[in-house]
Amino acid sequence: MEWHIIGILAFVVIYNIWRYYHEDDGNEYCPVVTDTSDNYQVKKTDMEETMSTRQLALKTIENIGSTRQYTEEGRIQFEYQGVIFLMEAVNDCMFVNLIWPWCHSFSKFDIDEFARVRQVVNDINARGTATVFYGITDSDDVAIHIKKHFLFVSQIPDIEDYMRLMLDSFFRTARTLDVEIEKCRLQECER
Repeated sequence: MEWHIIGILAFVVIYNIWRYYHEDDGNEYCPVVTDTSDNYQVKKTDMEETMSTRQLALKTIENIGSTRQYTEEGRIQFEYQGVIFLMEAVNDCMFVNLIWPWCHSFSKFDIDEFARVRQVVNDINARGTATVFYGITDSDDVAIHIKKHFLFVSQIPDIEDYMRLMLDSFFRTARTLDVEIEKCRLQECER
């Protein structure tokens, strides 16, 4: 047993000595290719030639067959498959926020339902790509909303299909929310 420990220690010492003496040789390798040409003029990139994020969002919403409106807060409101969505798109940012407000609601006085929803919302947020959150309204209801923050630039191929995919993730999340809440109800009834 002692020989095994001595052998392992000897291997570690020899390896560290070898690394110490050969450490400087590794610094000569440079994987970054540098441009050493004399032409230092700044070239115009494709990003500078593209349209702004807000314009791209408006164009994409029209291309997927939805009509758009503006809210008082400056958000883009549109309807897709019978559901009203809100989009926050700013020209300076390459990301957009997409929100499905009021995808589910219940009375704030229903404590059992609130406990079920809280548990399901936490599970969905831990596993899903969309964020589910809730808030209490003035009309004694708790409203559940779904939000997704994602990249939205013109370099994305088939951007209309990409947008449909993002919108479909909202429907999957809402379906998961409803199914999991119903599962919690059934489990409580079995007890």
